[in-house]
Amino acid sequence: MKPDCVRRLEIDYFGWKYQGSSIPEHCRFKTSFRDDTANGLAKCIDVWSRINNAFYQRQNSQGQYDSSLGRWRKSGTTKGIADVQVIYNGQAYNFEIKIGRDRQSDVQKDVEDRIRVAGGHYAIIKCFSDFLNEITYKGY
Repeated sequence: MKPDCVRRLEIDYFGWKYQGSSIPEHCRFKTSFRDDTANGLAKCIDVWSRINNAFYQRQNSQGQYDSSLGRWRKSGTTKGIADVQVIYNGQAYNFEIKIGRDRQSDVQKDVEDRIRVAGGHYAIIKCFSDFLNEITYKGY
């Protein structure tokens, strides 16, 4: 069952996407979202950010396979960096997405500590409502 906040996002996105559009109502495409997968939750955050004029960045710390070398190359991103960064109303938020049994690694815990010590915001989110609670009600 889809959470109410995700249903609301779908409605908000539809209105935002077709605002001022000349496309007839019967030709408009309704987008569906979900927050029960890491990619689905990241997409919800991306869309919310676009609607609300926030900056969104999804971090990729996974290496890349180089077929010419026949091996994996390390990513240039800081190991253990949060999955998503959102800047909203002048505040930077770092979110680690954890779905189901997925848990933080020791390296991710270290990055969380470093961000918090530096005065940053870091949160683990498991669903879209977790994200909304963090971005709407909590600051530094």
